[in-house]
Amino acid sequence: MRVITTDTMRELDRTTIEDRGIPGIDLMNKAGAGVARATIEFLEGNKDKNIGILTGPGNNGGDGWVAARILHAQGYPVKVFSAINPDKLTGDALTAFKDAKSSGIQYIIDVKGAISIDDIDLIIDALLGTGAKGEPRGAIGEMVKRVISSKIPVIAVDNPTGVDSDTGEIYGIAINAEITTTFGLPKLGQFVYPGKKNVGRLMTVDIGIPENVILASEHKYEIDSTSTLANLLSVRPENGHKGTFGKCAIIAGSEGMCGAAVLAAESALRSGTGLVELVVPKSLVETVESLFREVVTRPVQEIKNKRCFSVRSMGDILRVIQDVDSIALGPGIGTHYETVELVSRLVNKIDIPMIIDADGLNCLAKAISKGNKIEFSAPVVMTPHPGELSRLINIGVDDILSNRFDGMHDWLSQLGIDTLLLKGASTTICSSDSPVFINRTGNDGMATGGSGDVLTGIIAGLIAQGVTPSNSTRLGAYIHGFAGDIAAAELGKRSMIAGDIIKYIPDAISYLEFARD
Repeated sequence: MRVITTDTMRELDRTTIEDRGIPGIDLMNKAGAGVARATIEFLEGNKDKNIGILTGPGNNGGDGWVAARILHAQGYPVKVFSAINPDKLTGDALTAFKDAKSSGIQYIIDVKGAISIDDIDLIIDALLGTGAKGEPRGAIGEMVKRVISSKIPVIAVDNPTGVDSDTGEIYGIAINAEITTTFGLPKLGQFVYPGKKNVGRLMTVDIGIPENVILASEHKYEIDSTSTLANLLSVRPENGHKGTFGKCAIIAGSEGMCGAAVLAAESALRSGTGLVELVVPKSLVETVESLFREVVTRPVQEIKNKRCFSVRSMGDILRVIQDVDSIALGPGIGTHYETVELVSRLVNKIDIPMIIDADGLNCLAKAISKGNKIEFSAPVVMTPHPGELSRLINIGVDDILSNRFDGMHDWLSQLGIDTLLLKGASTTICSSDSPVFINRTGNDGMATGGSGDVLTGIIAGLIAQGVTPSNSTRLGAYIHGFAGDIAAAELGKRSMIAGDIIKYIPDAISYLEFARD
């Protein structure tokens, strides 16, 4: 599903109304009906609960009046609190108010915002919606403060009041919604913290914008549906063997960092790969094999007393990888100057699809800063966090965070790679010919050492099974985050570790397989 800015939404509305001749009140009635449906679902049909609807100026308030009329007609006790005199509304919003008033809706005009909601069980926030900037003020600001202090559950209309629908910023105070019913298409700021937390469960309501109008609009951002991702999974023939399901080589580990290598290797196997070969400095083989039985270890030359990859290991590595289907480079390899030189030489020679992460990225950043020329001859996926990307392209972390959507394609081009995944909340992914995909799974419990190594292994394993690098990255981000969400539900976020994510990879993949067409 596309994700849009408020400017694009305004243009969709304008085209629908002015060019296609669909009355604006029709869109508003469908929006309000969607809010009413979400409310009835939330209340599980319980008509003993009192509903308070907060309305403001403009069409967002109009949507609230429509929802009030529909809920009232279905027997739900509704009271509307208006932050303005609704007789001063204009256009479709005024029509919606008059329709609600004629149906007998109880409403209170409170231009000071001193609402009395002690007897209210559920609030519908129809104060500002999308496009509003800055901190809510006046009567609306006072209403927001009252709602925040009340702890009453909230359903937001289109967007929680106080959350910037383009950036996710909160300027002072904002409604914290249980559910947000957004109209037409999701808005970009609803996937960016801190506002994302205030959105709660996001429900998209079809308000009647023609599909060809949507398809003709700007297509910069997208969220994959579960069914779309499920159909990216490779098909597993029942008579397959381990060779059928691909071979992955993981170049990882150094002294003190065997865990990173093992986490990546186990994750690749859990993703469905037939065989994983773990390439490690030779003195680490015994440790690695004691941690993980199912992996094939490939010892290579190392730096004496440092137990990390040496330049002399290059020949060993090239022999190991000559018959694999994918390569993961970087987890726990360190940044010794010989390892840096090895990585800079190695990536220029590899012609097998490769994912580079962690110290692989840090080694490349050091090599680039020394003037080493990096030219990839294979499809390359990079999965940096903002700090790693900052070192790679010499841009400040704050600039990366503030441009994590619109900067993706420029950074991809600057790196000269095929697919870029920028970690964070929310993780973003792009390839040269794709929109920026926003991953919707994951939680803060995954902010723990080794979580990135798990993601690397999943993506490398999917590539080995024949999924394209770009699709493997989208799939991998979803599976990784979904496994983390299951782990959080089972164990709690605070105590999660990377191994817990691996534990639930099978459940995440099984869910996707069940959703296949």
